[in-house]
Amino acid sequence: MFYSRSKIILSARLWFAAAFLFAYLFEIGAFWFYVNRSESSYFVYAAVLAHIFAALSFFITRPKPRALPGVGYYYPRLAALFTFFMPGIGLLGISMTLFMSRIFMTSHGLAEEYKEKAFEGSGIDVDLPEDINVFLYEELDIHPIADILAGDDIQMKRGAVNLLRRIGSSEAVSLLRKSLSDENAEVRFYAHTALARLEEDYAQSLDKAEIRTKKYGSAQSYAELGSVYRNYAQSGLPEINIQEQSMKFSCDHWKVASEMVPENTDYLMRLAEIYIESRRFSEAVEIYKGTRNNPTLELESRLGMCRAYFEMGNFIALFHEVENLRAKPVLESADPFKKVVYDFWMDGESAYE
Repeated sequence: MFYSRSKIILSARLWFAAAFLFAYLFEIGAFWFYVNRSESSYFVYAAVLAHIFAALSFFITRPKPRALPGVGYYYPRLAALFTFFMPGIGLLGISMTLFMSRIFMTSHGLAEEYKEKAFEGSGIDVDLPEDINVFLYEELDIHPIADILAGDDIQMKRGAVNLLRRIGSSEAVSLLRKSLSDENAEVRFYAHTALARLEEDYAQSLDKAEIRTKKYGSAQSYAELGSVYRNYAQSGLPEINIQEQSMKFSCDHWKVASEMVPENTDYLMRLAEIYIESRRFSEAVEIYKGTRNNPTLELESRLGMCRAYFEMGNFIALFHEVENLRAKPVLESADPFKKVVYDFWMDGESAYE
């Protein structure tokens, strides 16, 4: 599957299915020993032991109480209890219950009504601007939203949750997670639904990008796929292991894009930036060293090296790089942000003065 979380869910389901298989084998063995107990007195002990192993089979699943509380944790333990305390019929009963629930049970009633009312007319694709923090702090300001969520007006809170879902930044996700513990049940439900829909938005964006990459195989499609992986990793939604995996996929796809179009320096600079965000500093520095002699890329490359050395804690290399930067003529850039960063490193007296 394209989506990393789908792979984890599939893995948990396979472990659960394997647990059921072993449980049935042990339970059938226990039944056979019990039926033939007249042949040997030890068959009774063997039947009891096989029955215990049938219940213990569900503990081969990897416990995931936080990531997958259902199929990854609570369902296996519930099945183990039914199997142990209700020999034979317990295993069959829990099997039929789970099987029939997958076929016939769908979301209806109050939960579905809340879901529709909370996001009425909000069929919005996930928006992935280049700098969501600027949009969040300058255009909306997160503090009024936090104040609304701390208040008592349910309608205002509903609107705030809907707005946070449309923003989709890590700061917005953080507020939504805090709303999961709100004292009001409706707000908790709105926040949970918002997070679930935000996950779905990213999943759909990722699937679409995967399809375009397979269909066209162009550098642009690989770059787009790398951007979606990066934005998802930095959204605050995935756990740390999925976040790291998503950043790795982002690096891989941006690397393919830069290799397909070597003359496109934008791809190469973006790859170096994502290497830094993934804490793959040596690879980022290697790229910057290869582009720092390019007049159009010199400022960005040297600033990138300073950032990499600073974040990796190599202050000796950072010191020498800043001194080399100061020894050169003043570098100019049309990007005001780069100019501010450049002035920051240039500020202060040189160690040699």
